[in-house]
Amino acid sequence: MAKDAKAGPKASPKSKGPQLPVMLAANNLLEGDVVFLTADGWTRDPAEALVAHEAEVAADLEARAGVAVKANEVVDAYLVPVEILPNGLAAARHFRELIRQRGPSVHPAYGKEAEFHNDYGR
Repeated sequence: MAKDAKAGPKASPKSKGPQLPVMLAANNLLEGDVVFLTADGWTRDPAEALVAHEAEVAADLEARAGVAVKANEVVDAYLVPVEILPNGLAAARHFRELIRQRGPSVHPAYGKEAEFHNDYGR
């Protein structure tokens, strides 16, 4: 799995904001699971996550996440740089985030990758 992603994009001192496109990830306080922001709230399925291709949309995602954090629905909400795969799935660029997106790394037959049948092109 670590071979599938790079160590992550480095922000240069001149760059402002996240490298686009991005999606917003957080931790659900009640379930203790990684969740992703959708048009209707939060989901465990990363294929349903909203993807921001513009900085203004990314800022809106962060604002929506701020409301959820203040309501104690989620914690540690942050933007995750993604790449859009040929099948349309947004896959995290950084290997840590890709592991969080796919679910437990013990075996692909378990966790989110198996539950939602998302194809990351292995």
